[in-house]
Amino acid sequence: MYMKITSPLIISALIANFVIFSCSKDESGPVDPSTQVLTYDVEDLEGNIFVNNQTLEFSAVDYENAVLGFYVRNTSSETIAMRIEVESMSGTDGSLMELCFGECYYGVTTGSSYPSNPSSPNVNIEPGQTQVSSGDHFFNSDGGDGINPVEYTFKFYLADESGNQNGTVFRIKYRYIRN
Repeated sequence: MYMKITSPLIISALIANFVIFSCSKDESGPVDPSTQVLTYDVEDLEGNIFVNNQTLEFSAVDYENAVLGFYVRNTSSETIAMRIEVESMSGTDGSLMELCFGECYYGVTTGSSYPSNPSSPNVNIEPGQTQVSSGDHFFNSDGGDGINPVEYTFKFYLADESGNQNGTVFRIKYRYIRN
């Protein structure tokens, strides 16, 4: 009788183990995009990583001394789509800011995102890489009123295929102060 009681328990345990192990995944299948964590860094041309909300100050308005070159590095395992929004500005109307990200724009507007081409709204970056465009930068040539600083806040963000924000944001502040 002892064998009859334990035999069903052993058989049940074996079946449970079989079901558990047969349902576990050894191979990766399709990844649910809603669970992926897409990440990136914004860095200078030498590979130094900027800090979120970092303010970079300039005291010149000539290209050589006022240009801020940058790369966006995809640190995730999937291709990312990026955009930059001019989140705010003060001491300027934006007409003398040059923003290059995939394409160059001469004059920017608060609330506008770049690239601004509706048919190709994003800069796509492969895993472990930076954007393929070289020369991406911010360059202010507005000397302001001589009293107040000229400031821009740029928001980098992950975007969906239509260019809508759908992920992590990163801000960098560009400030010109006359000496």
